[in-house]
Amino acid sequence: MIFAEIVDWSIALVPVLLMAALFVWLDVFKLMSVSEMIGLLLLGALAALVAWPVSGQMLDALPMGYSFYSRMVAPWIEEALKGAALALLIATNRIGYKLDAVISGFTIGAGFSVVENILYLVRFPELSASVWMVRGLGTAVMHGATTAILAAVTHELIERSLRNQGARRGFNFLWMLPGYLVASLIHLTFNHFPDQPMLVMILTLVVAPVLLIALFRLGENETHQWLTEESEAHRRWLEEWRAGGFPADASGQRIKSLAARLKPEQASLIRDFCIVKAELVLAAEEELLDRDRKLEEGEAERLRAAFARLEEVKQAIGKVGYAALNRQLPFSANDEWELEELRELIGR
Repeated sequence: MIFAEIVDWSIALVPVLLMAALFVWLDVFKLMSVSEMIGLLLLGALAALVAWPVSGQMLDALPMGYSFYSRMVAPWIEEALKGAALALLIATNRIGYKLDAVISGFTIGAGFSVVENILYLVRFPELSASVWMVRGLGTAVMHGATTAILAAVTHELIERSLRNQGARRGFNFLWMLPGYLVASLIHLTFNHFPDQPMLVMILTLVVAPVLLIALFRLGENETHQWLTEESEAHRRWLEEWRAGGFPADASGQRIKSLAARLKPEQASLIRDFCIVKAELVLAAEEELLDRDRKLEEGEAERLRAAFARLEEVKQAIGKVGYAALNRQLPFSANDEWELEELRELIGR
């Protein structure tokens, strides 16, 4: 009896967790740490617990329910809750590149499915191992895949809207609507074949990994291209600052106009801040492109000193002066995310 329960729990919970760990391991840019992965799993688990007061009272004792709620209502509610967890990450700038978005989305979905399957395991312990196989290899993978698709579509819309606007100045839920509709319709379709669970499971196991790997490779190529282009732009920007002038782009000219209205010592602080921040952003991009996520001896200490210098100059500029400067800086939300990745790398 105990052995049978261990088998049931293992096939219901382990496959999707292994798949999430595999995606994190395959990430050549090493964007996600183990602690971050656990945090995302817990975020997805929380979304499942929020769904329990409604969905939990309408569970069918089958891998995919026959009820109207299971087929027509649950997909919209569950994808909305997983989407809310994803929205929290996006709104707080915890997702940088599309690759990061895909991994984060799948991991949130995995966390959701684990809790959902635990609830099934507790409520229906008498069900056969074949049911848990369908839920562990079919339903759980579907949850991860739909949230990954939602994340990828949302990320694409955000980048199209904001790539040329500098730092993000808010979060628009309309960015998530197309991805939410796609994810919900896939989920709804999945739930519409309760009398053929094994076939649906097999199709999910074939289609979902292929689709996810395609998104994964797309995200990887996009990340590499973005990092290369951004690092080249920041290198040119830094060279212009170091040469004693102002960058020729719109941002540089706005900062030039701001500096002209200030006292020489304040203008000098603005130049120092721009140089140090550009150096740090460039260092973050070079470390991501390096891919091994390891620093040379003494590099971590130098970067810590640079972060300390950046904060020192920021304080010297003052709140009002920094607020005026920050509106003109060309650094995007992705650049700020890269700086957070660099801080994590050096242990700050």
